[in-house]
Amino acid sequence: FATTEHFNLQTARALTVSEANGRASIYLAALSGNLIALAFVGQMSRLGEAFYAFALILLPVLAFVGVVTFLRLVQSSVEDIAYANRIALLRSFYLRVSPELEPYLIAVPGAPSAAPSDRGRAGPSAWQLTLTAAGMVAVVNSVVVAACAGLVLEATGVHSLAIPVAVGIVVGAAAFTLYERHHRRARDWYSPEAIDRGAI
Repeated sequence: FATTEHFNLQTARALTVSEANGRASIYLAALSGNLIALAFVGQMSRLGEAFYAFALILLPVLAFVGVVTFLRLVQSSVEDIAYANRIALLRSFYLRVSPELEPYLIAVPGAPSAAPSDRGRAGPSAWQLTLTAAGMVAVVNSVVVAACAGLVLEATGVHSLAIPVAVGIVVGAAAFTLYERHHRRARDWYSPEAIDRGAI
């Protein structure tokens, strides 16, 4: 029974990784397609009104896809942590039943907590969170949001390059800060029981 549950948890972990890769790939493919389409429209319209209209329709939609992709990637990473903790609980059970297996199992000494959220310890740095799939999408989508803000200013008649670039940098940095805070909060405060209900 325990090894069957262990196998099921490993399968669930593999599915979270597979879904995360698929979601990130879909988003990056949409981004690539949109940028190619924008390049064609910009070339044909000579960066005229048609380009701004097209860009200000496509980029917000792409930003929305980026936001929902990021949110799902964070959920998947939290689910992965929960499944890993359940596997650690099973390994500690194996060692209690057969202590002679200790040299052959990867196990943290002591039984892991049922609430694995490391609240007492310092969490990963902002840079470490950026290295995840969710962090990568957060960075890329922050640039998309920044480009939207810059294009809105350009479309409204602000022709000085410095102002749209400065506003874009501020908006992009603010977007990334919001992403990073959400990622950290979701990681630090998730409920294993809620993950279990979702799995059932």
